Amino acid sequence: MEENNKGIQNLIRSGLFLAIAIVFQLIGKNFPQVSQLLVGPAVNSVLLLTTYVCGTNYGIAAAALTPILAFLLGQFPAPLAPFIPFIMIGNVVYVLAFGILKNKTKVGEYIGVIVGSLLKFLFLYFSASKLVILLGLGIPQKALSKLGTMMGVPQLITALFGGVIAIIIIEILKRRKVIR
Repeated sequence: MEENNKGIQNLIRSGLFLAIAIVFQLIGKNFPQVSQLLVGPAVNSVLLLTTYVCGTNYGIAAAALTPILAFLLGQFPAPLAPFIPFIMIGNVVYVLAFGILKNKTKVGEYIGVIVGSLLKFLFLYFSASKLVILLGLGIPQKALSKLGTMMGVPQLITALFGGVIAIIIIEILKRRKVIR
C-alpha cells in the first residue's frame, strides 16, 4: 500500500512540475524577447527536478510532454512542428543522462547535468543541421535556418543553466530536509 501511495505522490508532484513548466512556456509566449533565455533554462530545470524528486520515469514523461505543450500553447512556431519529436528525444536524453548519473558518485548530479547537456545539444544540433534535411521533413528553408540557430549553442547554454538552477534548488530542498 505504501508503494502505491508513493507512486500517487510522484504522479501528483510530476504533474505540478509540468504545470510549472507550462507557466514558464506561457510567459515565453507572451514575452518572446526573453523566451529562450528564460523558458529554456526554466523548463530544463523543471525536467531535472522532476527526475530527481519523482524519478527518472516521471522525468522522461515530462521531457516528452513539454515540447508538445509548447507547440499547443503557441510558444513553438508552427512551421517547425515536424521537429517536435527530435526535441522530445533531446529532452529524454538530457533527463536520462541526469537520472543515470545523479547517484553514481558524490558529484554525480553535476556530471549528469554536464553529460546530459552535451548529449542533448549534440543530438539537437545534429538533428537540426543534418537529419531534418536528410529525412526531408518539409520544413521551409527560412524556418530551417532559424531552427539551426535555435538548436545550436543556445541549447547547450540553456541546458547547463537549467541544470545549475536545478542543482541549487535540490541542495536547498536537501538542507531543509524536504527531499533526501
